[in-house]
Amino acid sequence: MRLILWVITFMMLFASMSRASGAPVFEVEAICRTAIASIMGRDPKMMQVTLATGDVLLLTYVRPIDNFVWNYRCRIEGNRVLWASEPGRWRDDPKDEKVFFEVIDGGKQLRIIEDHGSGSSTNQLFDRDTIL
Repeated sequence: MRLILWVITFMMLFASMSRASGAPVFEVEAICRTAIASIMGRDPKMMQVTLATGDVLLLTYVRPIDNFVWNYRCRIEGNRVLWASEPGRWRDDPKDEKVFFEVIDGGKQLRIIEDHGSGSSTNQLFDRDTIL
């Protein structure tokens, strides 16, 4: 199971890496943690991957003030991050905002881009040391 996850992770990240830059890549777990944290306005280090089933990761966030547990699902398709609250539906409807990631500055940073569908977008840049 771990070997399959590793192979999938490697293939997806290799496909998303810029060939020109030769940038070190982020693991799928780090991309999903950072994307969900960005969407929810949280610290990526507070998001924990608790389970991997195929290409879907289950992430958990424990709110410090009351220990309420929030669960999310995440998967990567190319440079797109697809996610869902748990329980809840995948945010893959044409009307849903689209979330993308981009490796920046030779792998020193990860950008999360939220395309809101209304023509507006938000992007947040994370330094490698704030993610890992």
